[in-house]
Amino acid sequence: MTHGDPATTTLPSPKSSERTAILFCPFCGDGFENRTECPEHELALIPIDRLPRTRERRFERVSFFLDPRLGRGSVLMGASLAVLGFFAPLVRVTGAQRSEIEASALEVAIDGAVNLWLTLGVALGILWILWSRRSGTAMRAARGAVFGLAVGGALPLIYTSRRIDLIAVTQKADVDWSGGLWLMLAGLFLAAIGARQIGAD
Repeated sequence: MTHGDPATTTLPSPKSSERTAILFCPFCGDGFENRTECPEHELALIPIDRLPRTRERRFERVSFFLDPRLGRGSVLMGASLAVLGFFAPLVRVTGAQRSEIEASALEVAIDGAVNLWLTLGVALGILWILWSRRSGTAMRAARGAVFGLAVGGALPLIYTSRRIDLIAVTQKADVDWSGGLWLMLAGLFLAAIGARQIGAD
């Protein structure tokens, strides 16, 4: 045997021959050696780098409550702001004697404006929807409910603020609205706007 024979030194190794001979079916993805056509689907075989990529699995469910994905972020933040605003200072009233009273929505609700409890209930209700509905399908089914709750929760705020303004005029007092009102209104507005995206991927 002659070791310097060029015919023997230029032959490819068995491994390289095996790699180049394997082609794949573009439908089932099975590989075949020394074939040009899939025996089952009768399709021309192609190299592995030309195989169509499988679609990524669609994200459809969140695992924890504070997950902002699937369009939950705006609604979650809006409802949280509304709850926070309920306990923040709502209004400051300065009387004719320069006496000053500051109260939160909680204190105003306890003092008689019971409709303000609806605003808190709405915000908690929206959070409960996010808590109980974790899949995209379930959240998409709740879009109308979230939007209706957010809009309905703003009505007691508008009514109560208007009533306080009218009472202050009769008492010749000055009214300054504090951050609590704006937090609640902004939060409910954000939840209403975000309702159309809840459950989206």
